[in-house]
Amino acid sequence: MKSCSMFAVVLLLGLAPVVYAQDSQSSQEVPKPMVEETAGPSHLGSEAPPLTIDTDVVSRNVLVAGFSLGAVYDNHGLYHGGTSPYYSGDVRYFVQPSIGFQRTFSTGDWTLSYTPGVSISQHDTGDDQYSNNFAGDINWRPNSYFMLHARQDYSRTNNPFESVGRVDLLPGLGGPFGPNYDGVLPETERTSLVSSVDLTYRVAEHSAIGVTGGYQKYDYAPLHTNTGASTNPFVDSHVINGSVFYSQQIRTSVTVGAQFAYTDIYSTGAEIARTQAPAPMGFVKWTPGEHTVVTLYAGPQYARSRQEVAIGPFTVAVYLHHWYPTYGGTVAWSRGRHAFNANGMQRVSNGGGVLDAVKAIDAGAAYRARLSRRLLAEVRGNWSNERGIGYLSSGSYFRSLWAGGGPVFELKRSLSVRMDVAYVHQSESGVGLVAGNHLLVQGSLDYRFHKSLGE
Repeated sequence: MKSCSMFAVVLLLGLAPVVYAQDSQSSQEVPKPMVEETAGPSHLGSEAPPLTIDTDVVSRNVLVAGFSLGAVYDNHGLYHGGTSPYYSGDVRYFVQPSIGFQRTFSTGDWTLSYTPGVSISQHDTGDDQYSNNFAGDINWRPNSYFMLHARQDYSRTNNPFESVGRVDLLPGLGGPFGPNYDGVLPETERTSLVSSVDLTYRVAEHSAIGVTGGYQKYDYAPLHTNTGASTNPFVDSHVINGSVFYSQQIRTSVTVGAQFAYTDIYSTGAEIARTQAPAPMGFVKWTPGEHTVVTLYAGPQYARSRQEVAIGPFTVAVYLHHWYPTYGGTVAWSRGRHAFNANGMQRVSNGGGVLDAVKAIDAGAAYRARLSRRLLAEVRGNWSNERGIGYLSSGSYFRSLWAGGGPVFELKRSLSVRMDVAYVHQSESGVGLVAGNHLLVQGSLDYRFHKSLGE
């Protein structure tokens, strides 16, 4: 199988994102508050909370563009086939440009962002990896009662570690309705499409009702082995999710609500499987101070799985029924030059390309700080455990653990140097894909600039 070294180009670029220090503020760039000025009714969504500090800026009516140029060493990055296959170290050279537009108008705003990328192996010049990530987002508020939010993300890549939704100007995808992609997969072309829409209507000053909807599609090309054979061990999937909710702001700092969610997962791999999982949930969002936001939710989730199993010349439909608790929460804190996020959740989700529907448990944390006027640092960690719930995959699991971080030296407002180190570990049973450990070291030169587009 192909090298896993491109992981650093994606993972480590996210470990210490470039920030833009400023000496003066403008109407296009203002300090980003931790909590919205009007903490009205809200609901559970599909975006992850940002990791922001006081010197970060909100981009309004702006063009953002730039590139990252660098190299990464992976001690487990080059695959050698034959009768006794093994891995050795490899260096990859990469370039990753990006461009994004953000515009506000009288009743809302819209954002477009595109991030491509390419990397070349030092020892295997035929092993080129690429990525193309695109996202569009719109917020429409025609009056004080109604709000529409829609987002579309698209990714096409043969980078084993690319994650859909990683673009400039927009938060990452996550939460109970976000995509599941925690595994480090062998190199193959993958196409991901993630759509979401939220409609909220404020029925009273502190009460709201609404609906959410989402569609996710993940397709994997066959995997080409070193012998020239073509096989497809991956599981394509379509995911439809939706919910209705009611929220009530009972205090200035506390919003409670109920949300009934439904998830429909259709998987096509070696077998065809479909899992439907309704889940009533209660949630609370608490802002104990202007620097902290806490979200907690919990409820029962009922998963009904149907799998078509081949027995000789016949195909038999097998049904399984499971009750699982679904729960999760996030803590986001930011004050001065420091920011901290922590999250964890359990849910029924698609298998991220390696299994049919799974019971997925995820936990992660990140800390970011400005140590001086020119120096920043960030550390992150994440753990994931996915266990199959289908008839043929009930004993299978896929686990991943990674941790890393590093400093960013700002040479100028738009130019910085980054150093990162990360450790990756994976284990699996019944999946049949290569898992292993990686120690990754990266250095890069990052250039970014903001250009105002006017009011």
